[in-house]
Amino acid sequence: ESGECLQTLRAQGPRFVSAVFSPDGMLALTASLNPVAQIWRVDSGKCLHTLRGHQNSVHCAVFSPDGERVITASQDKEAKIWSVESGECLHTLSGHADALRSATYSPEGKLVLTASDDHTAKVWCGETGECLRTLTGHQGTLHSAKFLLH
Repeated sequence: ESGECLQTLRAQGPRFVSAVFSPDGMLALTASLNPVAQIWRVDSGKCLHTLRGHQNSVHCAVFSPDGERVITASQDKEAKIWSVESGECLHTLSGHADALRSATYSPEGKLVLTASDDHTAKVWCGETGECLRTLTGHQGTLHSAKFLLH
């Protein structure tokens, strides 16, 4: 309410490109120009997990609606689903032909949607990492894709 800075998070290497809160507001998730994302405790500013496994910049990182998983989208053409509790990579989503720009969960957390420089979006099973559908027809890079509520 006061606008006072409560915590400063220090990136490993190059600058952050995104930062989001967990659904309960207790954790923060950052993505950066290096090939990692990081999960932080908001109250202490302590890094809980550094999520390593991408081969290039992580453009986007978001929490699942239940706050138990994280998805990252990378320049390396892959998305990865991670456990928030352990920091372990649970699934690697491969199939795009170019860099990923965004990834997001459906409102109930069962599906994942990725957007890519390859002019496609893909719908994935958030529990198995299986590609369910490729959405084509765009003439350029997809910078983001979102699920709509109805």
